[in-house]
Amino acid sequence: MRSIGILSQAWRKEKIEELKAIAEMAGKMGFNEIWSGIDPHYVEGIKEIAKIAEKYNMYFFVDINPDILRDFGASPSNLKIFKELKIGGLRADYGFTIDELIKMANNDLGLTIELNASIFPLEKLDYLVKNVKNIEQLKASHDFYPIKYTALSLEDTIRKSREFKQRGIPVAVFIPTPREIEGRTTVEMLRGKSTGKSASIIFNTKVIDRVIIGDPFPTEEDLREVVEAREYTKIRVLVYPGITEEEKKVFSIKFEDVRIKEYSIALNAIVKNEIKPRNITRRFRGAVTVMNNRPNVIEVWIFKKEVEADKRFNVIGEVLPEDMDLLDYLGEFTPVKLIPVEMK
Repeated sequence: MRSIGILSQAWRKEKIEELKAIAEMAGKMGFNEIWSGIDPHYVEGIKEIAKIAEKYNMYFFVDINPDILRDFGASPSNLKIFKELKIGGLRADYGFTIDELIKMANNDLGLTIELNASIFPLEKLDYLVKNVKNIEQLKASHDFYPIKYTALSLEDTIRKSREFKQRGIPVAVFIPTPREIEGRTTVEMLRGKSTGKSASIIFNTKVIDRVIIGDPFPTEEDLREVVEAREYTKIRVLVYPGITEEEKKVFSIKFEDVRIKEYSIALNAIVKNEIKPRNITRRFRGAVTVMNNRPNVIEVWIFKKEVEADKRFNVIGEVLPEDMDLLDYLGEFTPVKLIPVEMK
């Protein structure tokens, strides 16, 4: 199940009212998770955010390390204080041995333990999983890297995440907002992209099921884009003049049957139509076409490479330049919706 979350700096007393308002908005919009740092000198903020998380049934987890445990009078075998603060999970950032992580994961308080997916020694993962009583009390989340050019590649993020996913441990990454080039992102190539596009790229990996907005002060639009991306990948299409009413049906469908080919991306839906041959031209990278004379199915083919004209394919538009990069990241059977944009 895809999960979406926000970052809340609940330790910031001077910003707590603004952070509470954002948490409320996210909860109302269907966000599932809240992550925060934690300060033993200001637990009131944690309590306030925990209340909102409880209100909207959101998973609330906080970052810990050995120093934080010590400051709270806690230890790997004594995590009671966090349960009392109504925290749902503890992200073990750094500094714990594998056996300490196992001890924490085997707590009888129902607390989830989040492994640091960016730095966890993968060769030790099977040992840890074997010794954890309940795999349901394990999750994993990557680090974020605020400084430009210091984050992970998408390929490395996928490689590491797959190891957790294959063992039944859901993985989270942080995505930036477009306003924060030096922002909290796990993946370097996401800097400068919209939250919706970033979330779509991550969900299309098929191995990362959780996305957390790394900006603690996202806009309502940022939140809405991520909610939308949880449901489908949006691809905007510049529509050519002369499109028929039958061809316009492609913009009212959420395509669930998405298949990735060498030259193209196929979107299929069982829908009656009367699409006739029209605008038969060469197809190029980004060309959006629909097959004609297919009365019981709508087949949209978006091309990734240039090919010759074919009498079976009507060219109805082209992918907006800003969305062209999505063609390289779509995953099989990940829902897609085409959004029409009028030519000016």
